[in-house]
Amino acid sequence: MKTTFLKTYLIIVLISFTGLGQAMAQSAQEKVVFEKIVASAANMQTMSADFTEKKQLKMLSEEVVNTGKIWYKSPAYMRWEYDNKNYGVYSPRGGYMVRNGQREGALSRGFSNMGRIITGLISKFSGEVKDFALSYKVEGKELIINVQPTSAKMKGAVERIIMKFDTSSTLIRSFEIVNTAGCTLITFSSVSINADVDQQLFN
Repeated sequence: MKTTFLKTYLIIVLISFTGLGQAMAQSAQEKVVFEKIVASAANMQTMSADFTEKKQLKMLSEEVVNTGKIWYKSPAYMRWEYDNKNYGVYSPRGGYMVRNGQREGALSRGFSNMGRIITGLISKFSGEVKDFALSYKVEGKELIINVQPTSAKMKGAVERIIMKFDTSSTLIRSFEIVNTAGCTLITFSSVSINADVDQQLFN
């Protein structure tokens, strides 16, 4: 569950990624598409989506599949919930996990720090984005963004992240995260932006 926490809340920052200053040179057409998605992200106050998570871990011989729903609310609230009703919450006050109906207490310091970093990035819709370098390209009806961590802290968490956005709707379709343990592909459906999200979800 803890490793899934990192993978899931990274979705939100990447939906809102606006690191134009660090993006590598692209074609004029690709830049137009990228800036269109950035402009859409800049107006995001809430987000919710269903997700399917497929994990291929080096320690396991079979693929692990999980499904659930995730919510985000500005400036720094997140909840990720699996269909088995286990869930995690991150807020400006910290975070906690709930398993089998039992609250397990605060998130570890490492995951709390990651949550703070990610939600901090979400709220910065202009200027440079630290700790990451990115490049992007358009293939068919998708914008594909490749993110490489640059700081030692982030390199210890992820090796690379690949995101795919719909060029028409600007909504995220999927992202893949790779680290030393293996890789995880998360696909999204029923993505909703700026609809009402109950604050009680994060309490």
